[in-house]
Amino acid sequence: MAATAPTASTPEPQPPVAYRRLMSASVLCMIMFGAVLVVLPVCLDTIGEELGINFESRGLLTSVRMAALICSLLVIGRVGEGQYKRRYLFWGLMAIGAAQAWGALAGGYTALMAAMVLSGLGKGAVEALVNPLVAQLHPNDSARALNLINGVFSVGLVTGALSAGQLLETGHSWRVPFWLWVVPPMVCAVLFYTRRYPRPPAAEAGSDDEAALHSVRHFLRLPLFWLLVVAMVMGGGCEAGLTSWAPNFAQKVLNATPLGGAWMTAFYGAAMAVGRFASGMIVRRLTAQWLMVLSAVLCAVATLGLTFVPTVNMAYVLFALGGLFVACFWPTLLSVASDHISTGSTSLFSLLAAAGVGGCVVFPWAIGRLGDAFGLRIGMLVLPASMVILLVMLGFMAALKRRRAD
Repeated sequence: MAATAPTASTPEPQPPVAYRRLMSASVLCMIMFGAVLVVLPVCLDTIGEELGINFESRGLLTSVRMAALICSLLVIGRVGEGQYKRRYLFWGLMAIGAAQAWGALAGGYTALMAAMVLSGLGKGAVEALVNPLVAQLHPNDSARALNLINGVFSVGLVTGALSAGQLLETGHSWRVPFWLWVVPPMVCAVLFYTRRYPRPPAAEAGSDDEAALHSVRHFLRLPLFWLLVVAMVMGGGCEAGLTSWAPNFAQKVLNATPLGGAWMTAFYGAAMAVGRFASGMIVRRLTAQWLMVLSAVLCAVATLGLTFVPTVNMAYVLFALGGLFVACFWPTLLSVASDHISTGSTSLFSLLAAAGVGGCVVFPWAIGRLGDAFGLRIGMLVLPASMVILLVMLGFMAALKRRRAD
């Protein structure tokens, strides 16, 4: 009986990456993300009138959604890198669509709050996975790709604000804009449901400091990490405050129509898109530190003007300037972390993103609380105050850099 030679098993070849499908899904997903995020703020005044809720309770709707987003972001950021990424994205996006329908059907404040929690949990999966996916699809040009994707998010803000504002202006219920964005998240979920994802970069074998660089304990020991955490809270919170309260400020303080309030968000979102697209080019000529310092000073001036602005047209200008100057903080602070903490760990970015979203939790509620007590003009003072604190953090970062150089 002839002996048969053992055959070496060859690894199963990886299917080609579905680049076009995944990039199309990512672009559509970020447009949807921005639109869904802004539907609630545009409809907030109408919702408040129908449900009889005060400014603090209105701000709490956004804050609770962001708190759920943080929880989901931290969990998915830790477990979502492997083979189940497509499933986390699929079910996260399905949750966003279901939350939109639940919000549209909500008969009271409690049901609407529950819908916002579900929406936040779904958005956490998107926040945790889409940006890293885009970076993996563009390993040699990730900075430009991420700037473009974050700029597309601002396009979604404008699209969602104008569509919701137009529907309210023509006499439709606030529930209709919620229904409008039920299907798009589900379309994105189907597009993401493929096995043809890029493989995440493997850790360098044999590297003695690999575990330390990718350890959360290592980050927690770094002073720069904590400065970046506070800066992310301030930058993310200011951005969320402008997004959440632009329509309500226009309607309650300046007596604008619902469509006028939507245009406030649209000007802000369009300017933020310009700021995001331009920051990647400006930072090549100006250091990241100086870009953020100048942006913080100018954003503080613009948002301080909201305390005194007398007309809707002037408020359009101030909100647009606020969007233009707040745009750079989120991506630029993350790039500083990448450059100076010197790690590509997804845990680092998840932690910093969670800090930024933490600002998104606190600021809308704080503005509403101060608005109930002293009026919305005083409540908006939270925004320039955040820029002052951010400037202090940037000063500490510069001092830390000089100390290292010495």
